[in-house]
Order: sequence, then structure tokens, then C-alpha cells
Amino acid sequence: MSAISGTATINIQPPKGCSWSPIEGPEVGDLLDRTFPDDPAARRSLAEASRAILARCADPASSACNVSEAGLAVGYVQSGKTLSFTTVAALAKDNGYAMVILIGGTSLYLLGQTEGRLTNDLALEEKRTWLHVRGPRSGISEAQRNADVQTIQSALDEWEDDDFDADECRTVIVTVMKHAGNLSTLAKMIERLRIPSAPVLIIDDEADQASLDGNAGSPKKPTVTKTYAAISELRDGVKLGGANHTFLQYTATPQANLLIEISDALSPSFVQVLEPGNAYVGGRELFLEKEDAHIKRIPNGEVDRALEMQEGPPNSLRDALASFLVGIAADYFSGFSKEPKANRSMLVHPSRLTGDHSRLREWMERMKSDWSDLLHENAEISAPEERNALFELLGKAHKDLVRTDACLPALSELVPFLRRALVRTEILELNKGAPPVPWSRHFSFILIGGQAIERGFTVEGLTTTHLARSLGQKLADSIQQRARFFGYKRGYLGRVRIWIDDDTRDVFKEYAKHEQDLRARLKPIAEAGRPLRDWRREFLLDPGLKATRRNVLARGVKQRQLADDWLTLDRPALTGADLEENRKLVGFLKSSLELDEDHGHRERTPEQRHLISSPMPVSELLGILADARVADLDQRDLLYGAMLQLDAFSDEPGRTGRVVLMGKGSPRVRTIANGKIAQLYQGRNPRSGMPIYPGDREIMVRDEPTLQIHMLQSKDGTLLRIPAFALWVPQKYKVGTLVQSKV
Repeated sequence: MSAISGTATINIQPPKGCSWSPIEGPEVGDLLDRTFPDDPAARRSLAEASRAILARCADPASSACNVSEAGLAVGYVQSGKTLSFTTVAALAKDNGYAMVILIGGTSLYLLGQTEGRLTNDLALEEKRTWLHVRGPRSGISEAQRNADVQTIQSALDEWEDDDFDADECRTVIVTVMKHAGNLSTLAKMIERLRIPSAPVLIIDDEADQASLDGNAGSPKKPTVTKTYAAISELRDGVKLGGANHTFLQYTATPQANLLIEISDALSPSFVQVLEPGNAYVGGRELFLEKEDAHIKRIPNGEVDRALEMQEGPPNSLRDALASFLVGIAADYFSGFSKEPKANRSMLVHPSRLTGDHSRLREWMERMKSDWSDLLHENAEISAPEERNALFELLGKAHKDLVRTDACLPALSELVPFLRRALVRTEILELNKGAPPVPWSRHFSFILIGGQAIERGFTVEGLTTTHLARSLGQKLADSIQQRARFFGYKRGYLGRVRIWIDDDTRDVFKEYAKHEQDLRARLKPIAEAGRPLRDWRREFLLDPGLKATRRNVLARGVKQRQLADDWLTLDRPALTGADLEENRKLVGFLKSSLELDEDHGHRERTPEQRHLISSPMPVSELLGILADARVADLDQRDLLYGAMLQLDAFSDEPGRTGRVVLMGKGSPRVRTIANGKIAQLYQGRNPRSGMPIYPGDREIMVRDEPTLQIHMLQSKDGTLLRIPAFALWVPQKYKVGTLVQSKV
């Protein structure tokens, strides 16, 4: 593709692991200039991230046919993933892609939200460099679909017409809802097209939702789920049209996409980890670093009791409304409420039941009415006690907010604005089928709902959240998607308050740790341009949480958390290369470690006398564990999990571990049947009274990870010099892990 001087940046060097290097042409240049007119660093960051993604997608200059890969872009909740894939689409146009298909949300509202951003970011209504076609949807006639096919074909034909230069050709962009029927209809339309040799980019927004095969984990269900089948049909339609394509998946919660079967057509072959801008506020900041500043407590069961007893709004909801009111009154005081496109909102999320939403709306409407009356100056005479109680509540909220917002005006200065701010706040109940929020109509909103305001739903200017919904099945990815309170909030972070119960707070804290760990494991793969199949499927995750829904996983996962406990590897390598490697490891450790005899009762037998190493860094102990060969697949996964626990703390100063050579390396006779040691540990002797020997399970340094090495021979004499391992993990290394076997 030719580049006109002054309009395109030609990057000669491809990103690592890529065979081609996308250029930054006028389309992406215009988008970046419009989005970040005064921030060249942000423009460069987004451009480089987009290049790294597109460079892993189909090469427009490649002569290979029927190339179809799946990729994965991992962001944060509310972090600007839409802008990322819009920029990738613009870059695709600059590099000769003939068509982009965007699979939007699972509702018309979410699809419309995405289409609106796409229209704005790509200036679709201002320029004719794109042909935007809205995909099939209910109520569209066959005649209209035929007309759309002809319109798309006319644009695609330009790419093979010599009268059109490459930079004149229109790129078709089709937006379609993630609905099996709509996708299947679009697939049939695509099959009718003659697609030029230029590749196609298919973008799947919120790719962990609905797209994956929900029957993968159910052997009794031989057919795949409908949306998954329709996506496959769409990709096949592109292939039939003769075009290479890449299926690019975007999500902030990638657990399901990462853990599906590698052979699955939607299993990503590459990954890109997206970094948000400096104004982004997420789980690490809100739940790990500044929890005391922003997180408020809903007493366990408070909302459920209030709903059941019909006793009116609970205290935590009153506190939340007071905090929100003080904040928006401050915006009226400063004049911010008059800014165009400025919004502030409060989100109330009690449960998934619409009946609960209606009750909450009644409560909020009643409080709005009652407080409006009390804020009227006449209430000083008609209801002085109630008015004083309200101002006591508002004073409490103001005292809390001023801790994090030093510029907050005094409450006395806000009094003239409180009633006006409250009266002009619109309360909306949002459930399936509700119309879009009319953000331009008012400055402030209180939104009440359930699932309809979870995944993908953007709440403009969200400052106050009251989230009382139960944790349900404790699916980590689903719970994280409720976090509408994340986002680009740096400018008003001091006003952000989140009311949740103790269990939900703990889950978000654990997820924040998990998210940091997962992204840290994916980044080296992305930066090196390595295939995602090279990544070992393991990460930190509290065992109280499930990574994702089980029905999309054909292969199970192992979750465990060791704390003051032994990992007993009682299925040792008995033959072959693994056995020889373990013998070499034991020999190396005997010769290289400084080993001293442990202390104990003088009447101990030789088998009860051991050699223990001096303290070594945990990182060194991890290196020894990495060299240990474990033949049994399940036990190997458990060892990986234990190593993950140790690795999570290995960078902390003073963390050390030990190695113990049991019986000084002399053979210990054990019964080994069907590959399993009947009893690895020698017990306490005697069983009661003062012990001569406390038992093998007590041979460790309690606060240090301790690796026991047992040299065994079978009782029948057929197996000799068999190394077996056991690992002690102390309480202070307590962290949950998840491991999924590759084979």
C-alpha cells in the first residue's frame, strides 16, 4: 500500500513475533488527532498498541489462502476497549482491509451504545471513506437484506477496480448484535459476496459472553450452542468469499477465553494486554491501595431484610444518597453542572429481580420527595426535627467526602444548591427493554437495575454505587463485570464511594490480586509475540471463586490453597527419563547444598535422622522444584499450583526455604502398588507419651517452605532408588491458585 508523505508514518520494523508491519495512515491519524488533540503521548501509546494487535492479524500482502486466526485483547472493565478496537479498525483500513465486522453487545441498547461511539470516533457521518451497514435485526425485510448485499458488494468491488486507488476504496464496516439469528442471517449474506483478496477483520466485543460454546463442558450435549454455531457460520462465510480473516476478541474478563480447549476454533492464538490511560481507576487502586477511602459497608443482609419486612430504605442506602447529593450540590456550586455533556450518576444494584428494583425505586422516589420538602426553607418551621436529622446525615456525608476531596466547599456553602440538585435528579429503573438513558436531558441520574446495567453498560459520571446483589455462583468473571464503578475517574475520584457488603468487598479484593497476576503472566507472551499456546494455563485465584462458568470448559481446572499443609507427591516417577532426572537432581543437591544433621532424640533410628539445608532464597527453592519430575498429571498440576503460591511471595526480602534429605538419603522401604506409595510418611514413635520421633510430617521449618526428599525402595525389592517429594507450605504463603493441564 502506498503512503503519501506527511499523512502516514511508515514503521519498517514489525512488532516482535510478527511477519508484517502496519503503517499509520490518514484514517488512524485523524482518529487519534480528534481523540487526543493535546496529548501526543496518548496518541503514540494507542497507535503502538493498535499496531501490535493488527500486526498479529492477517497480512494484506500475504498470498496465503484461507488464513483464519483468533486473537485476544485483554483490557480492564470500563477502560476504553471500544476506543482500542475502533483504532484497530481504522488502522486496518489504512492497511488495505476491505471489511470489518463488529459483533456488538447482546442487547440492542449495548449495540446502539457501541455504534454511537464507532460513528463518533471514525466520523462515519462526516466522511465517505467507510461504508457503514447495520447488520440483520428483527423487522428487516428480505428486500432490505438484498439491498444491503448489493450495497456492500459495490464497495468491495472498488478494491479490484483499477480506476480506484487503494486509499480511495471504501472499507465496509458492519455492526451486528450478538444474537444467533442475526449472526446466522449475516453469514448467509456474506456467503453471497465476492470478497476481494484484501482481508477481513471480525471484532467480537465482550468476547467471553455468549460467543463461546456453552455445551463444551457437557459431554451429553453433542451439539454446540446457537451463538457459537452462528459465529462459526459467519467465519465460514468469509472463507467461502475467498478472504483471509482474523477473529479478534475483546474482553476485560478473559478467563473463559483462556481456558477453553486449545483446539477450539475460538481459542486465541495470540494475546495483547491493553494498558489504560493515567486517568483510569480500577480494582488495584480502589480495593488494594485506597480501600479505606472509597469503600463503605452494607451490613450483611441489611437490604434483604428491608425488602422482606417492607420497612423502608435501609440506612446504608440513605447514607449513599446523602453522599451523592452532597457531591452533585458541589457541582452546582462550582458550575460544573452547566458544562455540556457533563453528568453525575448514582447506581443502585440490589439484585437481579425486577420486583426488588421496583421497591428500590419507590424508596428512592420517596426519599427524594421527603428530602426535597425538608430542604425547603419552610421546613425550618414545619418540621424542624426532621430537617435537623437530614442535615446531620448530610453533614456526616460531607465529613466523609472532604477526607478525599480537599476542594469540597463547606456544607454551609452548599445549602442553597442541595434542593435544586435533588429536584433535578432523574430516577430511572433500567431492566431488559428499557430505553437508553437520556444523558443529555439532565445533569444527574439515579439508576436502578440488575443484569441490564452490568456488562458493557457505561454509566456516565458514576460517583456513588450501592451494590447489594448476592455473589450467586461466585463466578469471578461475572462478578467483576458488575464493577461499573471502575473507569476514567481520576478527575473526580475524591467523590467516588462504593457501598458493598463484606463478602463482596473481599471478592473484589481477591479479584484485583488475581487480575494483576494474570496480566503479569500474559504480558511477556504478548511482548515477545509468542503464541498463546506457549503459556502455561495457571494463575492465582482464591479457591472461593470460580474462574468462569463450567459449561464452556471441556477440560477441568484444579484450584487449591495450601496453608500450613503438606503437598504429598505420592505417585513418583518409577521408570524412564523422569526417574533418571530425579536421581540426578538428588545427587546434585547432595553435592551442592550445605547439609547439616537435624537435631532430635538420641534414640532415633538411622531412618529418623535427616540432613537439612541452610536457608536458601525461595527463588532458589523454586528452581529445585522446577527440576523435579512428576509423572502423574494431576500431581504435577498440584505441584505447579504450590509453586505459584511460593512464587507470589518470592520477591519479598527475607523469604527463605529449606531442603531436607530424609534418612540422610538412605533407602526407606515402602509399599508401592499401582504407581502409588501406600504411606510416604513415617509416623510418630511412640504414638503416645514423650516421642522419640515426632513423625515425618513434623520434619520442616514451620515458617519456611520445606521440600522433603525421600529415597525409597519397594517392599518387594523390584524398585530401587526412587526419589519421592513432599512440600510443606506455611500459612504466610496462603494464596489460591488455578491450574489447567495442557494435555
